Amino acid sequence: MISVIVAVYNIREYISRCIESILAQSYKDLEILLIDDGSTDDSGKICDAYAGKDARIKVVHQKNQGLGAARNTGMSIAAGEFIAFVDGDDWIEPDMYAEMVKNAELHGADLVVCRNKRIYPDRVVDGSTDRVVVYRKPLEMLIQCLKDEEEILIQQAAWNKLYAKELLEDESFPVGKWYEDVAFSARILSKTKVGVYVDKALYDYVCVREGSIMNQGITMRTFTDWIPAYMEKEAYLETLPDKRPLNVHRYHFCKRLLELYREVCDSPDKEVRKQKKTIVNILKTQRTNFKETYSVDIARKTERVKMRMFSVSPTLYRWFMNFNDRFILPYRLRRLEKK
Repeated sequence: MISVIVAVYNIREYISRCIESILAQSYKDLEILLIDDGSTDDSGKICDAYAGKDARIKVVHQKNQGLGAARNTGMSIAAGEFIAFVDGDDWIEPDMYAEMVKNAELHGADLVVCRNKRIYPDRVVDGSTDRVVVYRKPLEMLIQCLKDEEEILIQQAAWNKLYAKELLEDESFPVGKWYEDVAFSARILSKTKVGVYVDKALYDYVCVREGSIMNQGITMRTFTDWIPAYMEKEAYLETLPDKRPLNVHRYHFCKRLLELYREVCDSPDKEVRKQKKTIVNILKTQRTNFKETYSVDIARKTERVKMRMFSVSPTLYRWFMNFNDRFILPYRLRRLEKK
C-alpha cells in the first residue's frame, strides 16, 4: 500500500482537484492522509466530505503549525509500504503511482523520482523523454540532484518522489520553517541504496498561485529560512566522507548568493537591503573552499570570475554586472541578430 500525505491549509479552491486526482489513480491500493493544518476556510470541511465518500481517506485536523508539521503528522500515522507527498494545490497524473511502484519493484529501488510538469497561467512546460535512469552507486543520485540539471530533474522537492517507508525512519521535516525540503531531501538521497528516475511528467506543479511561498520573492524569510536551510544542508553534506556532493552544493549555493546580492541591493525593502552584509559574510567564508568548489565538472568559468571579482570588491562586482546587463549583453544580442 502507498500512503499519500496531503498537507492542507486554506486552499478550498484547489483541494478538490488534488483529491480527485489521487482518487483517479490507476493504482488503487492507497491510504490517503489529508492533514488539515488549521485551515480557516472550508478546506477542512471539503476533506471531511471526501472522507465520507471513500474509506481510503483519513482526515486529521490539527492546530496550524506549517507544512513541515503537517507532513510529520502524516508520516507518524502512515501504514503504507511506500510513502508519497502531494501538495494540496497541485495534482497528479492518473498513472503516477502505478508507474512508480512498477519501477520500484522492477529495480528493487527504495526511492523513485519522476519529472513534473510546470503549470503557468499561459503555458505548460514538460520536458519528458520517457527514459528511465537507475542509480546503484552510493551518492550517485544525490550528486545528480545537486547538479540541478534540466535533463535529469530530480529536484530537492518532496512531492515528486515515492519513498520506501524504511527510508523515512527517524526523519522529519523542520517545523515552522519554509524551504522544509532542502536538508530533508539531501539526507534521504544520501541514504538511498537504489534510486530510479522516471523521465515522465507525472506530477503537475502549479508555479504561480496567489499566496504561494514560491511567489513571495525576496523577503526576510529568505534570510531567516532559505539561507539557514541551505547552510543546514551544507553542514550535513560536510559529514559525508565523499566530498563531491558538498562541492557541487557549494558551487550552486555561491552562484545563487551572488545573484541574491544584486537583488537585495535593488530591493525596495529597507530591512532586506540591510541583509547584504549577511551575504557578504557568508561568501567570505566560502572563499576558503574556492579551489574545490570551482573544480566540479559543472562549474562555468564565468561563475569562477564572478566569485573572484566579488572577493575583491562586492561593489565592483555589482557595478560590472549592471554594466554587463545594460551594455554588453544587448550588444551581443544585436550581433547575433545580424548574423
